[in-house]
Amino acid sequence: MLDPLTWTLAGLSLLIAALATAYVVRDRLTDRWLLAPAALLEVGLLAQLVVGVVLLVTDGGDVSAATFVGYLVGLLLIVPASAFWALGEPSRAGTAVWIVSGLVVPFLLLRLDVIWSAGA
Repeated sequence: MLDPLTWTLAGLSLLIAALATAYVVRDRLTDRWLLAPAALLEVGLLAQLVVGVVLLVTDGGDVSAATFVGYLVGLLLIVPASAFWALGEPSRAGTAVWIVSGLVVPFLLLRLDVIWSAGA
């Protein structure tokens, strides 16, 4: 895996979690200032998927392909699901979903790196 991409995505995800925390404290709803970094994160996760699949095909070694691709696809689904939930729930709880997803993405990225390292 590409470590710079992984660390950048993890940092962006934690930034979204911090921003969402500020939103919850101030009782603000999800708006474009929260959706913009989330959209950027989604584009980065899509790039991670493409890079991951290419690396798996070219230099996969003993990596469990189903598990690896499952994590890549799962990562890609978190941001849209969070956006759908946050925009559908017009309260602080809807905005708090971004905190959870902002903390889950780095853990899944770490797990993805562990899966890759185990097979390489």
